[in-house]
Amino acid sequence: MDNTQREIRNEIEATRVGMVEKIATLEERVDCTIQGVKRSFDPKYQVKQHPWLAVALSAAAGYLMSGLILGRPASKLPDDWDQRASLTHPRGGVVQSLVGMLSGVVTATAVSMAREYASGFLLKRKHDDHSNGHDPEPATGDGQRGFTYPR
Repeated sequence: MDNTQREIRNEIEATRVGMVEKIATLEERVDCTIQGVKRSFDPKYQVKQHPWLAVALSAAAGYLMSGLILGRPASKLPDDWDQRASLTHPRGGVVQSLVGMLSGVVTATAVSMAREYASGFLLKRKHDDHSNGHDPEPATGDGQRGFTYPR
């Protein structure tokens, strides 16, 4: 009887150890998957991984936005073929497209630089507040914390 109880306890312990290992492996896989999904939607990470794609998307966005903002009004085509040919092949189309693409790249770069500056500024301020002994998150009186810095 003593051996039977010992065998059962050993079997239970072995099962418990096996379950703990499997759960740990599962948690690790889930954490890796979550990190992968977060990186998939992180624009900063994606631009670092695919810089030429980011430039191309910015240029395409600029081109599309220039068409929406600077687009030509629809007009009725004349009956004369010479006049119709001059209307369907405008001379400024390429320049307008290049300006639109360039404006998209400039806009994307400016937004990225502003984001980097703001992020660095907030991190520096948080560091300075902590090093001076100031509490950067004063209590609001309702048990909640005030402003929190982005991480």
